[in-house]
Amino acid sequence: MASDTEWTEEELSGPKIDRRTVVSLLGAAGLGGMAGCTGGDGTETETDGESGGDGTASATATPPPEDQFGGRLQAGWFTGAIEQMDPPYISVGQYFQLSANVFSGLTTLKPDLTVRGDLAEDWTVEDDGATFTFQLRDDVTFHNGEEFTAEDVRYTINRTIEEGAPAASKLSTLQPVDEGGVEVVGDYEVTIRFEDPNAVALIYLTRGPGRAATIVNQTAIEEMGADQYGVTPVGTGPFEVTEHQVGSGVTLDAYDDYFETDENGNQLPYLDGIDVQPIPEPASIVNALRAGDIDFANMLPLQNLQQIEDSQEAEVDSKPGINWTGFAMNQNREPFGDRQVRRGIAKVIDNQAFVDSAFFGNALADTGVLNKGTAWVWREEGEKPSDQQYAPEEGQELIQDAGADGASFSILANSGNLRAAEAMRNQLNNAGFDVSIEQVTSSTYWTRYEEGDYDTTISGSVIDPDPEQSLWNFYRLPDEGGVWNWVDYESETAHDLLAEQRATMNRDERRDVLWELEDHLIQDVPHAYLHHQDDIAGVRTNVQGFQHIPGLRYFHTVYLDE
Repeated sequence: MASDTEWTEEELSGPKIDRRTVVSLLGAAGLGGMAGCTGGDGTETETDGESGGDGTASATATPPPEDQFGGRLQAGWFTGAIEQMDPPYISVGQYFQLSANVFSGLTTLKPDLTVRGDLAEDWTVEDDGATFTFQLRDDVTFHNGEEFTAEDVRYTINRTIEEGAPAASKLSTLQPVDEGGVEVVGDYEVTIRFEDPNAVALIYLTRGPGRAATIVNQTAIEEMGADQYGVTPVGTGPFEVTEHQVGSGVTLDAYDDYFETDENGNQLPYLDGIDVQPIPEPASIVNALRAGDIDFANMLPLQNLQQIEDSQEAEVDSKPGINWTGFAMNQNREPFGDRQVRRGIAKVIDNQAFVDSAFFGNALADTGVLNKGTAWVWREEGEKPSDQQYAPEEGQELIQDAGADGASFSILANSGNLRAAEAMRNQLNNAGFDVSIEQVTSSTYWTRYEEGDYDTTISGSVIDPDPEQSLWNFYRLPDEGGVWNWVDYESETAHDLLAEQRATMNRDERRDVLWELEDHLIQDVPHAYLHHQDDIAGVRTNVQGFQHIPGLRYFHTVYLDE
């Protein structure tokens, strides 16, 4: 290949991309932290995945004996409710983890880091990486029986952009859809054109880091309405939603006409279905996993990990986290509109003590936003500005000089972040503030957070395979792409640097822009950055075939060894 940061059209074309090219691509896309899949002994393993263009899910786990086909996986989701399953509208990572089992993308990313076709059998790349022409499978149907064609690709992308869905920002460099951005060449051929070369487009078109182009069904949306489609969506994935009562559970059944088979020609998925229970209480989800009431937990509360590690029936499945968590301060409420106050608050927070108290040490304390999982942009603490580093005396002085000492405010919390809120309250009260906790349900929490009806909270981004996903929706100007800018942070500098890094194709140059942006964010303190959590799932020993990609929960190769 040309260099570590440049690719030829042939190297980017389908029906698969070799591992060397993909690892370089993932680095440019910010997925570098996923470039080492380790075996049980910690050694790096490689598998030579085939294209999958013939419908086989190659490089999967060893197929199970036929007598282990079937059965239903009992899964616990560490949340109070799964409220949105329509991909471009999902703003909560846990919702996407489930919906990715219902939908497909044009491409897919496998655990061995090969990119292969999902709904696309093959593709070619032209214009130095700005134009992608996909040859689509002709044997795919939606869960309502409708045939999948190139028109569905066009409809999906156009809908995301026209409706201004949260995921539309991923497609902001696409040419206008009606002016060649998405051209239907035939029933099973579609061309997608970007304004500039976009080597990482193949990563964004996967059903993993994607969402903006995850294929949806027009008929179902029009018949049931957008709101209901968000609850009981229709896709082309391995499982279909057969029942969903928001707050009480989701029933997924295997889709009998799913197009993929395993390497032996067996129909996927192996399971008959998945019964998903929202379980918001930390102790409850751990006890359910240990007792066998659930077979799988999509997340485990870090403070309870030891209980699973000591169990003979379940185990912790951990990968490096691609996320960040911060103390969010609503800049529309006093005293948080003052950067000096925010900076003072950041300096009186002892991040390591916070991690030890809230998560028993099971997170990486950090005062920056870029996570260690995306290794190519990671910097150690001493390599970043010190504006948010723990310095309580300096922090107190900043707060007093701004006239905010003794300020009274609340931390908005739900059951999922209550322990973290309590640890934060204790630190801030010890620093002289009068802090209370306002605990609400998960549903109320997200509504109020989005609407700016809060003083402070502890939140962040949970699935960030690209650094841009950690930043774009959070720190663009609120009315110009900052759809998750719920602290109401306004910085032309951050806004412009985000645009610059997106347009920078050379990885080293892009890294430098991202470092400049992180420096600016640390100094401006839109959040007091706290830590990065490992991506942890809980798995009973009877669950086999689960392939853990950070942030994702794919079940099409899972089976039960009863």
